[in-house]
Amino acid sequence: MTDSRTKNSTRNAGVAIISKISYTIMSFICRTIFIKILGTEYLGVNGLFTNVLSMLSLAEMGIGVAIIYKMYKPIAEDNHERIKTLMHFYKGAYTTIGIVILIIGLSIIPFLGKIIKDAPNINENLTYIYILFLANTSISYFFAYKKSIITAHQKEYLCSLVNLFVMIALNILQIIFLYLTHNYVIYLLLQIGATMTDNLITAIIANYMYPYIKSKNYKKMTKKEKTGIFKDVKSLVFYQFGHVVSNSTDNIIISMFLGISQVGLLSNYTTITIALTTLLNAMFNGITASIGNLNTIKEEEKKENVFYQIMFILFFVYGYISIAITLLINKFIKIWLGDNYVLEFSISLALGFNFYVDGMRYVNYTYRNTLGLFRKGSFMPLLTAIANVTLSVILVNYVGLFGVLIATGITKLFMLTAYEPYLIHKNAFKTSPTRYYKSYIYYFIVTILTFAISGFVISMIPIEGILGFIVDGLVITVIVATVFIMATCKTEQFAQTKERLNGIIGKFIKFN
Repeated sequence: MTDSRTKNSTRNAGVAIISKISYTIMSFICRTIFIKILGTEYLGVNGLFTNVLSMLSLAEMGIGVAIIYKMYKPIAEDNHERIKTLMHFYKGAYTTIGIVILIIGLSIIPFLGKIIKDAPNINENLTYIYILFLANTSISYFFAYKKSIITAHQKEYLCSLVNLFVMIALNILQIIFLYLTHNYVIYLLLQIGATMTDNLITAIIANYMYPYIKSKNYKKMTKKEKTGIFKDVKSLVFYQFGHVVSNSTDNIIISMFLGISQVGLLSNYTTITIALTTLLNAMFNGITASIGNLNTIKEEEKKENVFYQIMFILFFVYGYISIAITLLINKFIKIWLGDNYVLEFSISLALGFNFYVDGMRYVNYTYRNTLGLFRKGSFMPLLTAIANVTLSVILVNYVGLFGVLIATGITKLFMLTAYEPYLIHKNAFKTSPTRYYKSYIYYFIVTILTFAISGFVISMIPIEGILGFIVDGLVITVIVATVFIMATCKTEQFAQTKERLNGIIGKFIKFN
């Protein structure tokens, strides 16, 4: 079973990484052409409406996680009848969500003028553009429930491959039509078509792999079972609220206080951080189902041991990339788009800080969901969301864009990051979270020290342009690897991770 989990996790992560890298490259090409043809104003509209509709997606935030969690046990037991029951319930839930999002989204239309400080200089009607975004969001929920059974069976790589081919085709068509027509509406219509195609192909694959889910002969859920799931969903919606509000309200606040053009400039930066986050999520999400499987059959000590191994890996990955983002993102923007699109260094610092805080939370988030701790502490993210919006509105008046961004990281760090480990250790490991806090503080100090050393060293390198960017990146990589290894080489997590990596590499070499 362990080998199977490792094999599935490795395959899911490998395919996801390759697909996300390919998609990211295509997306950057498409975005570059988008900027050159349509300009910053359209970028601002694109970023703002994406965030507004992310808020509406709160309606989905609990149902997917809750249902997939409920599937782990029947899949392990090969209980087709129970899986059919869950899938039919899931279908009804997602259809309802799509309709609810459409209705709520339409009700926001009268308030669009309040959200946008200055009307953007674009040819299309803003309401019409918003409706196209809303349609794409609503449509995404139809057939999407079929992805859950593939994910729960630890075959997420299939969804990744489908998404890759659809998104590459989408980007190619968007590039072609942008060149030929300079029309933003066609650009959005193609996006809607891609969403429908992705879900439809995934549904066909799910039906082929698990034909029993098509059966109309299934046992309906009891009222008690539905009540239990709805309680989990309600708790998850509250829990996810803090994450979504913290990330999605930034552009709304920036648009209201600083203007749509600032949203457009920032969106170039967030495109990079989102691409990196998506890539890393794809890599780590490949192990989510495996963790879910582990948490159903293993004792507390084993769960805790794996938890700290993952935390250690997160420190290496997110610590390194957060340092690279802070020190290199301005240079990348300058090479990519030019000096006119570069923001001050404080913005890079805030983005790097937020990236680290979000990344280190991954292990808490994953364990909480796969352990089914949906109803525990669901109030905390709501408090975090309120604190984040309040702090953002205060700071935007004093330090502008930096204030909005740094408020997000600060509230997450001192509220969610502080509380989640307590929840997991108390309910799952039956131990004190003191070990976690000590580890987190140590990793954070090491990351700050490494950032300072890296920043000082590359400031002494007088090379500019693409060559300078590459040299700086290599120098940062060497410094981070050296300092991080020196700081952790005598720990148990370092030895265990090294052993696991050697095993994976050994199997790969043997396979080839």
